[in-house]
Amino acid sequence: MMSILWSLIGFVVMMGVIVTVHEWGHFQVARWFNIKVTRFSIGFGKAVFQRRRGETDYQIGAIPLGGYVKFVDEREGDVTPEDLPRAFNRQSVYKRIAVVSAGPLINLLLALLVFWVMFLSGPVEVRALIHSAPQSSPLQQALNLQGQDLSASPLWQISEANGQEIQGWKSLHQALLKALVAQQATMQIKIQPYDPVSGMSDRGISLSLPLSMLDLDKANQGWFALLGLKPAAISMPAVVGKVLPDGPAGLAGVEAGDRILAFNDLAVNDWQAFVEQIQKHPGEEISLRVESAGVEQVYKVLLDSVNGSDGKLHGRIGLGVEVTEEAMQPYVQRRDYGAVGALNEAWNYSLSMIEMSLGMLQRLIFGDIGLSHLSGPISIAQYSGEAIQSGWISFLSLLGLLSLSVGILNLLPIPVLDGGHLLYYLIEIVKGSPLSENAMQLGQMIGLFVILSLTFVALFNDVIRISHG
Repeated sequence: MMSILWSLIGFVVMMGVIVTVHEWGHFQVARWFNIKVTRFSIGFGKAVFQRRRGETDYQIGAIPLGGYVKFVDEREGDVTPEDLPRAFNRQSVYKRIAVVSAGPLINLLLALLVFWVMFLSGPVEVRALIHSAPQSSPLQQALNLQGQDLSASPLWQISEANGQEIQGWKSLHQALLKALVAQQATMQIKIQPYDPVSGMSDRGISLSLPLSMLDLDKANQGWFALLGLKPAAISMPAVVGKVLPDGPAGLAGVEAGDRILAFNDLAVNDWQAFVEQIQKHPGEEISLRVESAGVEQVYKVLLDSVNGSDGKLHGRIGLGVEVTEEAMQPYVQRRDYGAVGALNEAWNYSLSMIEMSLGMLQRLIFGDIGLSHLSGPISIAQYSGEAIQSGWISFLSLLGLLSLSVGILNLLPIPVLDGGHLLYYLIEIVKGSPLSENAMQLGQMIGLFVILSLTFVALFNDVIRISHG
């Protein structure tokens, strides 16, 4: 129930900001040109809030799935003689282009600003550390070609991918996704020895990993695992940070802050060793010795059984490790860019996301990838709820990406969208006169059919995702 509530809150806040900024772009440019605006609405349907200021009604609609700005326009009703010079349809084509394009362009500007704040705050990522290369994996084969192995160092950090500096696993995933969208046959990576005390070595190994076995249509395929890029286990003290109340350990009485001392009389040295033991005993009753507030206690815990990614049953206890800043410090990477450096990173990141979005769109149109990649309002709500609970950096990241997506989507030359109107105006410039009402109405009908069809597919995808957990 709480997750649904957070999803609703996240969706309303996220889309409220994006839609408000979008419509404000149209509204503000119209006012600069002295075009009369009669209504500024966030949301559709019946107004749940309304206030008139000057000549404009400001309202919030009951359906939070968009918004609109209404201008005085002879095509939509009678206009008083004194308002005719301020009617939208009587403006020059260039003014109309400026008003219509302002919405999506300010969404792109909002994304740039959000990304700038993110990079200015000094983003933190978990280092992309690996320990070994699984036999017969693409990583091991690439090492064999170079005559190299990973025995020279306990840990190796992936520091570059396709010439791009890699901060951590998130950056590496984005680089891999970009390579797949661009249909690259290989990805070039550089790995360097890493020591938690002394840091990363200057020497490194450059490798070429084939991407032919990865499928862009299968986001849950486990791309890193298929390439042999298995994250190295981080050595963390076996201290409980989170307890699922209805999980096996929670029902047995284990509490947050307890230190795991032994599992079936086997001493537990760190959290990873504890997890490995848990996974080996699905559905079994185990003995757990813990230290709680300086007192040792023994619990009998009946483990759950869950299906692992390897197709086998694994034990589950319902506990999460306590993650402290001190323990994580050697394994995370923070980059301080400064104001100018952060703006440069935000600009490059925005361009990269736009390029990747257009690449995905192109492949969708030509059928190279399936429509399963489309996400609807339900998925957006879920992501928004998770982001708003995860912290302001996660919230800003999703806000920037959604604003960027809305900006790009609205610039597409589809009637009904801003890009469709811009297409009409470009035709008007070339033709020397506006399109006929019949032509524009036909375009609107086609555009509406396309948008409704894509919306239906996106909602269908949302339902499928939910039904499959």
